[in-house]
Amino acid sequence: MKEDRTGKSKRRARPLYGEGVEHATCGPYLGHPYRWFWALLGPMRPRYLTGIALDLVSVAASMVPAIVIGHLVDDVLNGGRLDLLPLYLSLIVVVPLARALVGLLYRYFFETSSQDATLRLRTGLYRHLQDLDASFYDSADTGDVMARATGDLDMVRHFIAYTVYASAENVVLFVAGLAYLFSVDWMLALCAAAIAPFILFLTVKLGKEVRPAFSEVRGQFAKLNTKVQQNIGGHRVVRAFARKDFETDRFEEDNDAYRKANVASSAIWQKYFPWIDGLSGFLTVPVILVGGWLVMSGRMSLGGLVTFSGLLFVVGNPMRTSGWLMNEVQRFSASAEKILELLIVPPKITNPADGGYRGPVEGRVEFDGVSFAYGEKTSESTPEALHRVSFAAEPGWTVGILGETGSGKTTLVQLLSRFRDPTAGAVRIDGRDLRRFDLATLRRSVGVVLQDVFLFSDTIEGNIAFGVPDAHEEALFQAARAADADGFIRRTPESYQTIIGERGVGLSGGQRQRIALARALATDPRILVLDDTTSAVDMETEAAIQDALQRDYGGRTVFVVASRISSVRHADLILVMQDGEVAERGTHAELVARGGLYADIFRTQAGLDDGAGVA
Repeated sequence: MKEDRTGKSKRRARPLYGEGVEHATCGPYLGHPYRWFWALLGPMRPRYLTGIALDLVSVAASMVPAIVIGHLVDDVLNGGRLDLLPLYLSLIVVVPLARALVGLLYRYFFETSSQDATLRLRTGLYRHLQDLDASFYDSADTGDVMARATGDLDMVRHFIAYTVYASAENVVLFVAGLAYLFSVDWMLALCAAAIAPFILFLTVKLGKEVRPAFSEVRGQFAKLNTKVQQNIGGHRVVRAFARKDFETDRFEEDNDAYRKANVASSAIWQKYFPWIDGLSGFLTVPVILVGGWLVMSGRMSLGGLVTFSGLLFVVGNPMRTSGWLMNEVQRFSASAEKILELLIVPPKITNPADGGYRGPVEGRVEFDGVSFAYGEKTSESTPEALHRVSFAAEPGWTVGILGETGSGKTTLVQLLSRFRDPTAGAVRIDGRDLRRFDLATLRRSVGVVLQDVFLFSDTIEGNIAFGVPDAHEEALFQAARAADADGFIRRTPESYQTIIGERGVGLSGGQRQRIALARALATDPRILVLDDTTSAVDMETEAAIQDALQRDYGGRTVFVVASRISSVRHADLILVMQDGEVAERGTHAELVARGGLYADIFRTQAGLDDGAGVA
């Protein structure tokens, strides 16, 4: 057991049952939620089946009191067998108590099975979300994903914990009770059973109508969840533009749509339930009429009629609850389909079949005719983000990447980190295609500071040590010093143990960037990617960071995406991107002397007139 950086002991999180839900097994179950449910139970099946067996014992025992009371009427009240009275009274008392104890046991089995299966599913789902790449998150709604991982998952848990055994219990209770009724008197049982087909017809109709209604409820809930998530994340923008009322109105529209979807699904259920319940209650009418006639004619004893009446309630209850259970089954089916749709999404960035290269990395980088397009196909409306980009960087070089917004700078470095794969050409490190690397090895070798800085709600030290949780403190302090972050960190209330808010709330943009840079440096990568990392710091701080990088982390291949010439002017190679292509390349002196696009940018940023000289 280890200790985390707050001094609390921690264990490495691992699933309760192996590797959780294997993604590859989910595809065949799309459209078959009940087969998937059985596969999901996996190691819990023996316990679950034991619970079902105990439930069936309880079902059989539920018929005993009605049978015993019938015998009590015939044998004791009418037959005068007082010696049997203690036995019958004991059975009437003991059997319900035994049922209660058995009920506690099988409900425990069902509940623990449902919790363990949900844990297994939640672990597998989370791992799958971690495996999915940038192309999935480009189009996925966070609120919809969260709805599937919470509300839909809980509906699966409810199905396992209650709906399955309640449905099985009702079916067995109805079949066994009806069979016993036929053994008592077939004519009376036939009168009672005549109503069952009508109830079955209504239940099936209810299932067909209510499932799409529940799918609509699920869709509206996802929209509502997305709206809330976006507004919580963007609350500063809402306030800055005084759009609170507008956003509130939009939320109310989605909220009302969710309400209407729920009302519509409830209306379908209410349309059928009174008929199902009414027909179930109508069972007593033929029993009273026909049963009374049979007793008076001597074909049935009074005790037999009492037994029949008691069992009739046992048989009628499944009929009354069939509509409600169909409701629950369809809710599960809609939720299971949503989870399965997420689980079958394949990750596009995967390890090679042989596991990939896991050896050391020197840092030679080569782009060979690399093209990339977002989406499945390119067109005039979705042109290539990169087109036939080729260059090479030797180990220890600094490569500056400059260009206007949308020129392909960030896309280029995302390919280097293998967040995406090129649609044509190849990216190589040390002569080896990135697609031949083990992903963990590659990403440990390529440290990335993203343009959109994300910090966790954790201590500053915890954020810096995110990639190397076991790193020595001095290594973290060195990384912070190189990122020019050590000074302001030590001025915070609790220094490196200061807890920062979600996404770094409470820190300036420059402070967030420097902590993100320290996080990347702490992993000691051979290749370092800085995507506009110093855009929010002043030029003096930027110069201090560059000096520290050269002093403490020299010898690494560094890619610097920047908008300021000062960030790249000392680079060994500068690439000027334009419309997804390398428009110019060379050193600062070569590019300025050439008098092209780079020289124009330099003149503009240096505040020089067209006729002024440049150095």
